Amino acid sequence: MTARIDRRRVLAGMALAGAGLAAPLPLLAANTGRARIAKVEAFAVPRAVFVKLTADDGTTGWGEAGHSGGKLVAEVIRRELAAIYEGADVFDGDGLWARAYYEIDELGPGGLASQALAGVDCALWDLRGKLLGLPVWALLGGKERGSFPVYGSFSRDLGQGKYMTPDEAARRAAEMLGEGFTAIKVRMAIREENADPADDPTLPTARAVRKAIGDAVPLYVDANNGYRAARAIEVGRALHQELGVAVFEEPCAMHHYASMAQVSGALDMAIAAGEHEYTPFAFRDLIDHGRPDLLNPDVSKLSGLTAARHVASLAWLRDLPISVHNARPTLLSAAHAHFVAWAPTASRPQEHPGAVRLKELWRYFRAPMLPKDGIFTVPDTPGLGLEPDEPAIRADAS
Repeated sequence: MTARIDRRRVLAGMALAGAGLAAPLPLLAANTGRARIAKVEAFAVPRAVFVKLTADDGTTGWGEAGHSGGKLVAEVIRRELAAIYEGADVFDGDGLWARAYYEIDELGPGGLASQALAGVDCALWDLRGKLLGLPVWALLGGKERGSFPVYGSFSRDLGQGKYMTPDEAARRAAEMLGEGFTAIKVRMAIREENADPADDPTLPTARAVRKAIGDAVPLYVDANNGYRAARAIEVGRALHQELGVAVFEEPCAMHHYASMAQVSGALDMAIAAGEHEYTPFAFRDLIDHGRPDLLNPDVSKLSGLTAARHVASLAWLRDLPISVHNARPTLLSAAHAHFVAWAPTASRPQEHPGAVRLKELWRYFRAPMLPKDGIFTVPDTPGLGLEPDEPAIRADAS
């Protein structure tokens, strides 16, 4: 039977750790009973992968894994990660994450492995918070901000090889303003395999969007890895000088750090990158060699909140702002909210997909957690703050 947790001793331990950037979980473990993980489950539902961890006293925690190859991600969790986490101390921190990471890294640390580990890790933070009766931001080290601005983000990619016209993109941008967002990002979906396309959609689309939202609304453009350095500089200058675009995201392929550094050095606008970095080690190299001005980590790709803490430390040490890549509205958005609440340099507007994209995923939760008038309020409830509708998840899962 699990020993009772003395919350006052835990909080005292966290206060002693306050001088560090994050409260170390081993310190918390010393102040708690020996709660252990009894079961790890993964549920691949349409367009999402959810993870459930159950402690030996019946308390549960939920997280969201990366969704690319969802059924495969769920199988990695069941076949590889469950055996590592089941039986482990709930309050083991970086050591447990490292054991899992190095056990499955040969599956591909930039794909299945990191996406699967992200879901289990975020569920574990949710479980810890529920056991302690504390929000995850408190476990991370405190709340730098209780709310933060978000920008509405959409892609011109409609799926199955179809793309929005500039006029369609303009209408979608106007719709997002109607949702209450006060800044907009349009994702061009060019991709590195079609770098420097002859029929380049960026400037026509950005011009139409700017006309629709007006000159006063901040506009960001994501090239989705679409250019080589010379063309990225040409397009970036036009975006900045003609349309006042404030942020140019992933102008070059994520693996061409030298090209990104060339673009960053040439343009008088913020260059963002990090969505496609899957480990803290990769973020170190991105910062050193790619020279971005703005980091946009995605917890569902970056192996979870445990790894994201290290990226926040790198950002803090290098004085780099963080604006998360957040294209999923439910548990991932909740995890990002707690991360942003704590991360010292996450002072920029953060990404949010809005109330329309993937709205069908809210059927798996008792109540939504959405921004209002362009502001996201961080929950103070234990864990991540979302209550799943488990029967609905199980009914659709594979």
